[in-house]
Amino acid sequence: MPFTISSATFTDAEEIAVLLRRSIVELCQDDHGNDPEKYEPWLKNKTTENVERWIVGPGRVFSAVDERRKVVGVVMGTPDGEVVLNYVSPDARFSGVSKMLMNAIEEYFRDRGLTSAVLNSTCTAERFYRSVGYAETGRVELHRELMCRQFRKAL
Repeated sequence: MPFTISSATFTDAEEIAVLLRRSIVELCQDDHGNDPEKYEPWLKNKTTENVERWIVGPGRVFSAVDERRKVVGVVMGTPDGEVVLNYVSPDARFSGVSKMLMNAIEEYFRDRGLTSAVLNSTCTAERFYRSVGYAETGRVELHRELMCRQFRKAL
């Protein structure tokens, strides 16, 4: 599946919000067990309006789009090196989209002079983050009723 990575724009916001919600419900079942009481709080801030705010806010949001200009993935990082979003469309899972998005956000961090990146991972994504060089720090946090482990990578 050919795709292009670029800075997200307002025209992508609605599609990104739909992708985030769909990815959480369909791909993160190990974390929420198909229990709406667990995934609804996770979905609450995944709105078009919030995505628009994230796009113009501090940090960077990258989207991956396919040849039809459909958004198939999104990543967001803060100016201080934290990856706060990394989601892929269920239709694009295992296509390399997440890896390319992580490369883009890590390049953004390096361009800012940062030497490491940090993120909190749900159970679903832990294996992926290990595969791209992240290591567990030992820190565990509860985010919206979900257990997340902190990972770090030297850039």
